Amino acid sequence: MLFTVAQSGSWIIRLNNKTILSTRQEDAIKNVKKIKLTDWKKSGKLEIIFTEDEKNTWMRYFLLVDEKDNELLRKDSTTHAKISLAVLRKAFAGKKLIKIYTTISPLDPNIAIRMRRVHLCTLQLP
Repeated sequence: MLFTVAQSGSWIIRLNNKTILSTRQEDAIKNVKKIKLTDWKKSGKLEIIFTEDEKNTWMRYFLLVDEKDNELLRKDSTTHAKISLAVLRKAFAGKKLIKIYTTISPLDPNIAIRMRRVHLCTLQLP
C-alpha cells in the first residue's frame, strides 16, 4: 500500500476573473477570503486551478462543502474547474461558508492509497 503524506502543487482561486488566492500552502487562517455581496450577486464564476508538481500522476477532485462539512458540489478528474456563481448561490443558499478541498486517487486502480483532503480555501459568504 502506498501512503501519501502530502499532495504537492500550487493553486489559484479566482472569482469573476479576479485572483483572490494564489498559494501552495494549506493555511486554515490565511486561506480564508471574505466575499463581498456585490461580487456574490454578479453573473460570473468561481475558478479553481491546481498545478501539479508531478504531472499525470493522480486524478484530482475538487470538493465544495458547507460549514457543517456537507459536500454540496464536486468536480471530478480535473485540475481546473469553473463553476458559475448562479450554481453556487443555489447550492449554498442560506450557508455562511464554502470550503474548497482537493483530493486525489491514483490513475492505476490497482494502487491503494490513503487519501487526505487538502484544504485549498474557505470563502466567507455575505
